[in-house]
Amino acid sequence: MQSELHIQGIHNIVIQGVTESTLTLHVDGQLREVAGNQNSAAMAKNKRMDQIKDILSTYASCKSVKETARRLRVSRNTVRRYLRQAEQAGLAPLDGRGLDEGSISPLVLAKATGGEAEGREARLRAEAGRLLQELKGVGVTRHLLWGGYIAERPEGYGYSQFCEILRQEASRRDLTLSLAHEPGAEMQVDFAGKKLHWIDAETGELVACEVLVAVLPYSQYCYAVALPSQQAADFVEGLNQALLYMGGLPKAILSDNLKSYVTRADRYEPDFNALCAQLSAHYQIGLQAARVRKPKDKASVENMVSNVYRGIYAILRGQSFHSLQELNQAIAQELERLNAKPFQKRPGSRRSCFEAEERHLLRPLPSDLFEIKRTAWAKVQRNYHVFLGGEKNFYSVPYQHAGKRAEVVYTSKSVEVFIGGQRAAVHSRLPRGSSYRYQTMEGHMPKNHSEWRQAQGYDGAYFIAEAQKIGPAAEWAVQQILLSRIYEPQAYLSCRGVLSLAKKHTPQRLERACGRCQGAGKATYTMLKNILARNLDQEGSPPPPAPLEHENIRGPESYQ
Repeated sequence: MQSELHIQGIHNIVIQGVTESTLTLHVDGQLREVAGNQNSAAMAKNKRMDQIKDILSTYASCKSVKETARRLRVSRNTVRRYLRQAEQAGLAPLDGRGLDEGSISPLVLAKATGGEAEGREARLRAEAGRLLQELKGVGVTRHLLWGGYIAERPEGYGYSQFCEILRQEASRRDLTLSLAHEPGAEMQVDFAGKKLHWIDAETGELVACEVLVAVLPYSQYCYAVALPSQQAADFVEGLNQALLYMGGLPKAILSDNLKSYVTRADRYEPDFNALCAQLSAHYQIGLQAARVRKPKDKASVENMVSNVYRGIYAILRGQSFHSLQELNQAIAQELERLNAKPFQKRPGSRRSCFEAEERHLLRPLPSDLFEIKRTAWAKVQRNYHVFLGGEKNFYSVPYQHAGKRAEVVYTSKSVEVFIGGQRAAVHSRLPRGSSYRYQTMEGHMPKNHSEWRQAQGYDGAYFIAEAQKIGPAAEWAVQQILLSRIYEPQAYLSCRGVLSLAKKHTPQRLERACGRCQGAGKATYTMLKNILARNLDQEGSPPPPAPLEHENIRGPESYQ
């Protein structure tokens, strides 16, 4: 068949031959061959499922390709293409009105070039899972995978289409579920992967610290704090600070399987660290762990870590801090700005949403924050003290328990000693930095030790004050005894002896005995003891001593 066709801008086009597969044209004297029905259809974009049903339905009613193309404003080749594919798929009668989506879907996915191209894509998609898994390997790239693929199948896809199909398959496998979080139900926590640092002012050492991030998923209200490490004690302290910042208790805490949080991972019943279990009991709060290698279980805190990088790490870059406290003060300032920053796609901010919709649903915090309780076993020593090995200090128990085995339960603020299940002593814990110090309660000491301890703790003012209660003469006598020693504490035992005479002979007799010594101008414990033993205090005051006369003694007249 030969005919002429005039198109604007192109002259002298002669159609020399048309077959089902090729179309040969003479364009301005040059011979050109273009794709026929099948190849030209390969360049067409696949129609939607509803459009394919319309094509089949319209053709079934009018029985004309041309009329179907006119009504639906598509090309006749497109109509022929889907009629042919419907026939190959065994769809009879060719009426889309009675077909379901499962019957139509092969026509949507089918390629106009026939079964060969369709099989090529199907094979690649079938291998996509293996290829995506290999892509996670160290040093493995898409180009490297494509090289292996094209070596096995030279007729396979080019690099661009190969990457596109892999991307589609990865997207299909990496689906997400939109969750509706209940306000006040859960607090998600996680450590940031990147650390912050502060500088030791004395050594100049750069000290790394971990950053714990917590978030309430409903309002996205968040908290961040720098901690010395990820150890259980520091982790629990971080949880304490997070709950204090939130101002209330959610129903549960969700974290991944940190060693400081979970001791045995399990999808259904994980075992939690003993300290975290204590915290749970103290606050009456549930503990939950994400599945292993399932970060989407705690997607809110994963996303918040990225926000902390941008809103805190980036702002603090280049700044120097010389203590962990100084670093946390800077974090707290930026944290306030982050929580007050307006949302991009909804009204308000994290703080306003939290204050309006979530804070009132949190349970109130108890009067005391959770304190880590540790347990140690110790033997009560002969000095009726137990040794706490952490900071190497000693704490007393009643002396009757010397030699017994004791259970010591201690926190950062208190020390409790249990013997036989009964609490025997409670102490305030000695401050950090102190070692080999004794903390002794007077009620735990035997009587003789208590008396000696009291003597060691006295000073001159105490004895003078006690003597004043007896009388002025007794006060004078005690002062004389204190002045009689070069080192005053050496006189304390003598002063105790003088005061004990008041208990033995009554304060009135001691006052008279001191008055008798005052007349003599000298007082000692031995003098007072002898006066009272001989009842000399019952006699009158001794006469003043007579002046001595001697040839070597000069009188007052010698000094005129």
